[in-house]
Amino acid sequence: MTPKISIIAAMSENHVIGRNNQLPWHLPDEWENFRKITDGKAFVMGRKSYEAPDALHSTYKNVVLSRQQTEFSGAIRTDNLERALGILHDEEEVFILGGASVFKEAILLADILYLTVVHAQLDGDAFFPEVGRDLWRLGTSVYHGADQSHEYAFSMNIFTRKQ
Repeated sequence: MTPKISIIAAMSENHVIGRNNQLPWHLPDEWENFRKITDGKAFVMGRKSYEAPDALHSTYKNVVLSRQQTEFSGAIRTDNLERALGILHDEEEVFILGGASVFKEAILLADILYLTVVHAQLDGDAFFPEVGRDLWRLGTSVYHGADQSHEYAFSMNIFTRKQ
C-alpha cells in the first residue's frame, strides 16, 4: 500500500513559514484546523521543525529527517524523505510538516496540499517553495478575518494535484 502524501503548512503572502525556528503568527483557529485534519495521522518533518518550541507532534507516529545520528524522543529518525515514506508505507495518509527543505522535496510527491495563506507580508528566514498553480486544483478555501484572537486574516485552502 502506498500512502496518500499530504503537505500541511501555513505561509504568509510572501511565502514566509518561519522566523528563528518559530511561526511568526498566533492563529488559534488555524491550529485547531491543523489538529482536526492531522489527528491520528503519521507526521514527517525535519529536525528543526521537530525541535521547534511551538512544534506539534503526532500522538501516533513521527518520523524526523536528520543527517545527525541523534535519537529523538517519540520519533523515528531517518536521513531522507524516501526512507521516511518507506517506513510509513502501510499508512493511509502521511502528513509532511516541514521545514522549508522538506517541503521543497515533498511538493514533487504530494497528492494533497493543505495550505493556509496568512494575509500579511512578514519577515522571516524560512520560506515555502513556489507552488506550480498549473499542477494543483483548489478544492476548498475558507477565509477567516482578523479579530481579537487572530492578528492576521488568513485563508485555509485545500488543493489536490491535477491528474
